[in-house]
Amino acid sequence: MSAPARAVRGAEQDSCAPGGARYGEVLEFLYREAELLDQCRFGDWVALFTPDVRYLMPVRTTEFRARGEGFQPFAFIDDDIHSLTTRIKRLQTEAAWAETPPSRTRHFLSNVLVEPAPQPHEYAVGANFMVTRTRGDQGYQLFTGRREDVLRRIDSGELRIARRRILVDQTVITGTNLSILF
Repeated sequence: MSAPARAVRGAEQDSCAPGGARYGEVLEFLYREAELLDQCRFGDWVALFTPDVRYLMPVRTTEFRARGEGFQPFAFIDDDIHSLTTRIKRLQTEAAWAETPPSRTRHFLSNVLVEPAPQPHEYAVGANFMVTRTRGDQGYQLFTGRREDVLRRIDSGELRIARRRILVDQTVITGTNLSILF
């Protein structure tokens, strides 16, 4: 990499640091996304994704550290934009039995870190999450873990989610189902 390219890359890295303008923009984007989910504005939420998105929640297993991070090649959720859109459309009908009555959720994000991604106009974003869910008279269900996102700046200058990898902490999902969105 040439010296000017390193300087530009270094400046971009600095602006991704907490307190920087780009970091603040990403943080606000993520907070607004969480608000859309908690308000059940799923049509607006799915509009935040790129046409080539991959939305993945691999199955977690308990492994010794030497055997890897403990996520399997198969997944609880492995969606593209078409399956995400279908999921959203179904949630907005009365045929979504797993969400009748609808869940009430709260999405919490912390430890957000932003870095330039290898591709131009993309950012690698890591964040810890906690999602609480209640439905009907059932008690709280709690999901925790880490999200690894790739955000892409589109032609209009807005950010969109190009990839989301949801890494749950639980090896046994104790929720009644996985009909909520992360």
